[in-house]
Amino acid sequence: MIKNLFNIKLIVPLDLQFFADDPEPTPEPPPGGNGQGAELTIEAVTAFLQENEQGKTYLQSFADTRVTDAIKTYETKTLPKKLEEEIAKRYPPETEEAKQLRDLKAQFEQSQKEAAREKLVNQALSTATEKSLPSKLVEFFVGEDAEQTSANLSVLEVEFNAAVNAEVEKRFKDGGTQPPSKASDPKALTKEDVLKMTPNEINANWEEIVKNKLL
Repeated sequence: MIKNLFNIKLIVPLDLQFFADDPEPTPEPPPGGNGQGAELTIEAVTAFLQENEQGKTYLQSFADTRVTDAIKTYETKTLPKKLEEEIAKRYPPETEEAKQLRDLKAQFEQSQKEAAREKLVNQALSTATEKSLPSKLVEFFVGEDAEQTSANLSVLEVEFNAAVNAEVEKRFKDGGTQPPSKASDPKALTKEDVLKMTPNEINANWEEIVKNKLL
């Protein structure tokens, strides 16, 4: 008989069998489970992704990510190559012969434009001479064709004659006299008359000289 030397009362009974024998081992979960007793199968995962709200959210997020990645890959790798192929198909590289032909055509067109403008300038100079217009201004009034050039020269003629008349009147007023009226000169002037005139006489008859192109 074992004596209780320290007079300690045992409240919790001891399980002597626990110390005598090894405890039974904890059973391992069956392979393929998720640790909670459920086996992971294709059907289970599919059901989770299709029926469970968290699964649906994850699947949608995963799909969006894959689509975004696919678009980026297409834009950075596939699309540029396809564009280059399509451009090369529609616009094949120019051959050396085609380039030379294009340059020759451009030079010919430019020479035609220059020849046409030179012709218009010569015609305009001839018209300006007939109308006693300043030849130095002619090139500024040359248009795209003969018709436009003629219209431009008509405008120049009107403005130039108006300026000449204004200057004649100004000179007479500065000299204290009035320009002679047309009725006061019964005889029309000729170039010979003008050549015999003094500078003062030319100024006095300037309007008629310009009008009749006597200079």
